[in-house]
Amino acid sequence: MLEDQPLALFALKSEAPPLRLLRDALLKAGHPAGIGVDIAGEATETELDARDWDAAFVRWTQPELHEVYLIERNPRGSDEIADALVAQGLHGIEALSDTAGRLIVSDHLRRTQAVYAIQILPALVADEDHKGWEALDIVLTTLAGQTDGLIYAATEGFYDSDGELLLSERDTPDEEAWEADES
Repeated sequence: MLEDQPLALFALKSEAPPLRLLRDALLKAGHPAGIGVDIAGEATETELDARDWDAAFVRWTQPELHEVYLIERNPRGSDEIADALVAQGLHGIEALSDTAGRLIVSDHLRRTQAVYAIQILPALVADEDHKGWEALDIVLTTLAGQTDGLIYAATEGFYDSDGELLLSERDTPDEEAWEADES
């Protein structure tokens, strides 16, 4: 499911939260991070307060400046990517056996107003011990909390804004039958 997008956030609010909230949450947690909206440089005060941004880079500032994530905001209805990701999500949960989880997630997906696609950048991928991995949870839960969003992580499933698993992708009827046969 969502093969091309391993991390996404499905938001019920169409307006983007200010990037300042992300930056401040990261700094409060002790992470040396900054936010930029262009290829180079930090976001200005105006850009940090804007509620209509399309993309933002999360940059690690120590020991040297490097980008760890790219967050792209895709509004529903005017963006083919958002509509496609919602459709893929709805299709992908059809085979999952958790009926209650499927109902919660499908209702949320149908009401989604914007999809945030989070791309993990090469500097982070190359270092499995990078503190940016810990900070990713802060970015996802802050965005989810501000947008009434559900977090999607490939091969795991859908999480609420507190990081609690709502629907596991690992819970398919085929896997349950296979596990029962092994007993």
